[in-house]
Amino acid sequence: MTTKRLFLILAIILAQTFGLCLAAMAESVTIDNGTEKGQGFVFREGGVCYVIMPRHVAGDQRKVTLYSAAPVVHSGATVETPFWPGMDLAIGVARGAIEKRCTTQLSALNTEIQPETGARLQLMRLRPSGEAERLDMIVTQSNYLTLDARLIDGKSELFKGTSGAFLFDAERPVGMVTEALSGTEARFIRIEEIYQNVARRVARRAGYAEAQAPAPALAEPNALPFEVIGATLPPASPQFAEENLTGPGSYVFTLTRPNRIAFRAAEGKVVTLSGLRITANSDAAAGLPRDIQIDVSTSPDGARIRNVFTGQVPPDGNLDISISGTRVLWVFVTVRSGWDKAEIGIDDVSFR
Repeated sequence: MTTKRLFLILAIILAQTFGLCLAAMAESVTIDNGTEKGQGFVFREGGVCYVIMPRHVAGDQRKVTLYSAAPVVHSGATVETPFWPGMDLAIGVARGAIEKRCTTQLSALNTEIQPETGARLQLMRLRPSGEAERLDMIVTQSNYLTLDARLIDGKSELFKGTSGAFLFDAERPVGMVTEALSGTEARFIRIEEIYQNVARRVARRAGYAEAQAPAPALAEPNALPFEVIGATLPPASPQFAEENLTGPGSYVFTLTRPNRIAFRAAEGKVVTLSGLRITANSDAAAGLPRDIQIDVSTSPDGARIRNVFTGQVPPDGNLDISISGTRVLWVFVTVRSGWDKAEIGIDDVSFR
């Protein structure tokens, strides 16, 4: 075998291995419940993006914020804890920018791998920066519902926030961290147990989701229904997510750089926009937006934007803009500055 051919074979092997790492990492997420952070895993089933995590990572919060691997995007998720009281497992529905990363199917969790003591596996986790890493572990104990594994490189440690990270055999998930036993050893709930309970829950939810879904509410008689797809900056806390802009609650964020908030017409259908209103409470603890820019697009991917407004929100926090019969699919509201604080709050964005 020639040296050139040998290098080619090695390159292919490395590319395949690295590709598997990226594919698995792309489904790992960091989770913020407002006070604590952990990790989880997103998957898609029936057109819905779900996230699974330990129950204790969700805490007692109904809303959490998810962060992807780098390049980092974030989304909100609504969490349920429908499993047995003693099972450290929760499931949520994710909406927004992270849905594009949500490609793994539920069936991928249905593996037949049953690692026993001595098996070599890899822990996949995200660092706070969004940097993905995989660490070699060895199984120290294998039980019916759980397994324990220890890091074996002698240098790494299980930092705070590792709960919810997944253990893999190549690209196949084996279990999820629920407890750190020491700085180098963790307990995992086995993937068989996760899959069995999650699959049952997802199937049940699909059976009555349509009956549960409320009819979309219009803010005023001639309002146009839009949905929030995502924002550049994460919320200050999960309960203040950008999804609140078209429903109850407020979106509160720290303005570290221009914040572009993306809205898309409901059902992905182009509509005629004649105006929009931005409302912020001038008496709230958060500051008011000041300099903003509004762009629109009819492209399915939101490209080829056109500017329709650049100006300021009045100091009372209410801005009403008229736009003469413009066809739009997307509306992008970019907040560039605030009146007096770095933490900005917006209560509502409505379209007509």
